[in-house]
Amino acid sequence: MTDVTINIPARTPHLCSVMTGLILLEKQGKLRLKINTDVNLPSASIMEAVADGKRLAYDMADGYNFRNPDEIEKYIKTCDFYFKRSFSDELNHSFFKEQSDKVYRWGFNYLATCNGNDCFNRNSPKRLLEAVNFFRGRKPLKYFTYDRFEAVPNKKDKQKILFMTRLWSDKQTTSKNIDEVNSMRIGIVKALQKEYPNNSITGIYDSKLARKLCPELILPGKITKRDCYLETMKASDICIGSTGLHGSIGWKTGEYIAASRAIINESFCYEVTGDFEIGKNYFAFESVDECLEHVEMLFDNPDKVYEMKKNNRDYYLNYLRPDVQVANSLKEANVKI
Repeated sequence: MTDVTINIPARTPHLCSVMTGLILLEKQGKLRLKINTDVNLPSASIMEAVADGKRLAYDMADGYNFRNPDEIEKYIKTCDFYFKRSFSDELNHSFFKEQSDKVYRWGFNYLATCNGNDCFNRNSPKRLLEAVNFFRGRKPLKYFTYDRFEAVPNKKDKQKILFMTRLWSDKQTTSKNIDEVNSMRIGIVKALQKEYPNNSITGIYDSKLARKLCPELILPGKITKRDCYLETMKASDICIGSTGLHGSIGWKTGEYIAASRAIINESFCYEVTGDFEIGKNYFAFESVDECLEHVEMLFDNPDKVYEMKKNNRDYYLNYLRPDVQVANSLKEANVKI
């Protein structure tokens, strides 16, 4: 059994699935963990695993959104392996000129936990917020264990389409074309409601901006509760994903893979692990028309939908399930487990 010291500076949800993977490996008897929470790292979205004399960093930040990239590069110098969720070989050479050879792909991220992962529920304010949300009908984080996202591939003659998305304001993202991003999302929702009124669940999450731009498209609060969304997603067949903050791959995409769904997604800005390929695991779009073309093709082709579901199930089991994803990174670093 390998001893691993975990240094985790913050209880940000971005790090939850990494901790989940480590704890699952401990439950399987492959690791023995020592967890330090009183540590300082250059970003709240970075945590460390120290094993076999090697320092592995896990960077789950959205894009390359660092307050001080020079500080990150100095930190990477102290690491042996730096696994980055939002990975771009080009940007690594731009931001981390001297250390880019230490930066490795992490892949998709989504918020999933497991029994025994209590690193994100210890402080009083968070426990109070969860208690309040519980009485409002919202499930606490501990409910969303990784296995609740899983579903086996299924073949259906009638396809259900899912696209639930949010609008971004210029205060939330550095994107220079935020108006185009929001317009495309609104356009896709309107097109789906028009073309597939009886076979799609689609709409915009409630926000001040959504109330201003498209109040008629806002989803009811009941359906946006995370547990309700989860069941809706697993009951859908064709799931559409949109880009996250700072160009990152949205968490919903990881959830779609875990649930073995057929996926249509905005073109990725970043690279992922394994053989996740256009036409095999997903179709990419950059416009409303391109998205709807993919929807039409899949909607009329249940065999293709089923094939893509099976491909995403295989990808999940080989690259994305939290224990597998962490184990793959340890193997990359030649840490014996």
